[in-house]
Amino acid sequence: MDVTTAVQTKYAVRSFTDQPLPKAVLTDILNAGRRAQSSKNTQPWQFVVIENRETLQALSGAGDYAQHIGIAAAAICLIGKKDTTPWEAYDFGQASSYMQLAAWEAGVGSCIAAFHRPEQAAQVLNLPDDKACWCALSFGYPSPDAKPAKMGGRKALEDLTHWETW
Repeated sequence: MDVTTAVQTKYAVRSFTDQPLPKAVLTDILNAGRRAQSSKNTQPWQFVVIENRETLQALSGAGDYAQHIGIAAAAICLIGKKDTTPWEAYDFGQASSYMQLAAWEAGVGSCIAAFHRPEQAAQVLNLPDDKACWCALSFGYPSPDAKPAKMGGRKALEDLTHWETW
């Protein structure tokens, strides 16, 4: 799948089959994340991969809209310093996007989950005191009922874009 097709067809998947993900697929997804660009090449992330159902379900309780984590084949938690800067947070977004596009190419759906209770996620993951987890990505093969959300499409490019000045 080329990048343009991946970007134009990818949607958030929150409903998955029971099929586990092969380690090779998870490794490809992780490698995409580690290859993401970052400010000054700092690579501020660490990844925790979760496949254990009980742990996935416990993590899903750390976010108000994170239920999809509990039913996914796997989740990748993005770990950073507790005092993460805005640029480092942007870098986490880059890694997340790369991983989701790599997953989509492999036929794997994904969705980001914000952890509104990061201290709960830290406890589930047994993180060191200086680390935090504000989000995770759920991954799995889309269930037959997984469909793109009806968001009314995307805004037109001309409604979003200004050239040279506002």
